[in-house]
Amino acid sequence: MAGKIEVQSLHRAFDILETIGNSQIPMSIKKITEETGLPKSTVYRLLNNLENRNYAFCDTNGNYRLGYQLLMMSQWAEKDFEIKNLAKASLESLNAFTKETVHLAILQGKRVLYVDTVESPYSSRLVAKLGTTNSVHCTALGKALLINHKDAEILEILEAEGMEKRTEHTVTKPLDYLKEMEVVRKLGYALDQQESEMEGRCIGAPIYDKSGKVVAAISVSGIATRFSLDFIVKEVVSKLLDSTLRISRILGYVG
Repeated sequence: MAGKIEVQSLHRAFDILETIGNSQIPMSIKKITEETGLPKSTVYRLLNNLENRNYAFCDTNGNYRLGYQLLMMSQWAEKDFEIKNLAKASLESLNAFTKETVHLAILQGKRVLYVDTVESPYSSRLVAKLGTTNSVHCTALGKALLINHKDAEILEILEAEGMEKRTEHTVTKPLDYLKEMEVVRKLGYALDQQESEMEGRCIGAPIYDKSGKVVAAISVSGIATRFSLDFIVKEVVSKLLDSTLRISRILGYVG
């Protein structure tokens, strides 16, 4: 019952925000109540919560408009879309060269979030569904996204998320993972050597913004029997790093 009430409150809060957003001028509580059809007490309570979180703002006349937190969130979303647009050509180029699946991902909280992909033409291929998440400890993307994180921050993530043993090659000890991250930092890219899926091999590299922060990562993933380590090292590494550096430069990275 409590869950249904919480969901209902969430929907009502969205109704209020959308009503305010669609108005050309700040709105009074009376006007919001009329537009949404919600009880005045409910509107007042939800507006108070939204104002406390800076999603709504009450001016000196007692009228409401959207708060700056929504502007901040729109900028975050716009940044994600910007990276996706900037990376698209590189994803397609890497896919054309390797004939393997290429992913673009960001770090959402403590997990890898897949935001774009170009699939391998092979019937036997590795593909992550867009909008899904994965662990950082057993994926090349996860390691690439954590390349600038301090060891203490990485340990905090590993403790919170756990280190599930996906295959016999999965690193399951935090200190072993930190040692691997030292290698990743030196190389500038990360490998998943059948750590997430027994049949898979993957390489990932980070994308930086102008402040040097890692904002995304690109990976190339293939079936291990076809996507050999020798091919990755000799042919794929340079092309992947060239691609991620080019995108980083567009974002203002000078490192």
